[in-house]
Amino acid sequence: MPGARTGPLRKALNVPLAEVAIAAFELSRPDGAAVSLIAVFQDASGGCLATVADDHGVMVDLAAPPAGTDRIVLAAETASGPLSRFGGLRCTLRDGASADLAVLSGAAAGETTPEPVHLLGECYRRGTGWWFREIGHGLPDAAAIVRTLGAGAAEYHRIREAAAAVAAATAASAGTGGAASASASADGTRPASSGTGRALPPANLASARIAGERRARGPVSLEVAVDLSVSMRAHARPRKAALRALADFARREMADGDLLTSVAFAGRAAVMVPPADVRGLPQVTDKALGDVGQGTLLAPALELLLELRAQRPAEPGACSLMVITDASLFDAPSTLSALLRRAGHGAVHLVVPRSTRRRLPLKGHDWADRATVWRFRDADQLGLIYGEVFAAMTGQRLEIRRPHP
Repeated sequence: MPGARTGPLRKALNVPLAEVAIAAFELSRPDGAAVSLIAVFQDASGGCLATVADDHGVMVDLAAPPAGTDRIVLAAETASGPLSRFGGLRCTLRDGASADLAVLSGAAAGETTPEPVHLLGECYRRGTGWWFREIGHGLPDAAAIVRTLGAGAAEYHRIREAAAAVAAATAASAGTGGAASASASADGTRPASSGTGRALPPANLASARIAGERRARGPVSLEVAVDLSVSMRAHARPRKAALRALADFARREMADGDLLTSVAFAGRAAVMVPPADVRGLPQVTDKALGDVGQGTLLAPALELLLELRAQRPAEPGACSLMVITDASLFDAPSTLSALLRRAGHGAVHLVVPRSTRRRLPLKGHDWADRATVWRFRDADQLGLIYGEVFAAMTGQRLEIRRPHP
């Protein structure tokens, strides 16, 4: 077991975790500080496999992280304003026996960071073992958060930021103004803490639950475009299995009125699932209700999704787009950009097989630079992506579900 360390971890120092089965990251903060700890599990290409957010701490099972995990990035996040306004933040890395392995404090914990999100450090693989190192810089805006941490972390921050702004405005209109009142109100917008022992990533949707207070106003709507071109035929089985897992998960975790709409595309588009309450999907299918022809054109799918919006029972509080594809699209970039502007999705998610090369073949598609890229290897990973996207829309988080005693 590596010896205990005290004081801030320096960037040049890497902490070996070869003998550590459970790594516990504990966040210490001043009273009333609206700061959360976010852990993002990424594969070798940087794709997000799972996101965990908690007010106090995160535990990582290094012996059994989500399949495909190559690194786990840790970040401190505040609902509004610069993280530097909270002095005294500390993040302590401990082993399963509660021995300190590293302590991030001062600048290492974001004391001088003018941004709301500060990258603390990462657990990373070296050969067959795990190591930890400090990162130590901030993320200035939503685009940087999406690029570095993924949609789950970005949406979690966006919802908390919006709730903090509403709380501050309410306090001001009630005549209670002042920085202290706004800070206290923002602190109250944090999702309920699950405690260090519960903040673990689930292995699949069967072992997952949505945690924290729901922030979305009204139902949420996920629009899915599924690539059924020749190059994607090999992934039909995991797609269908993931949908079965989503149906079971949604009945347990989603709210009445939350919607799923799914269309297929190749040379043309066809409906798979018209707008339906995700808690009661009429049929779990990966088959289109019409011929989609040959080719790979996303534009017909986007147009069809826009048409299907007329069947929604109500305007959703949040709407995101998920495109399951290997990204070998033949649409004109300007055509897709215009359609996506018209659709006005809150977030766009590109979900690609892990076999797809790391640099996606989307040259000239400026919208793709703003999308979150997820990679899946099997049905469990694809199912978790569905769960992460729904949780991001509701402003909550996906975490492991404990069986009832």
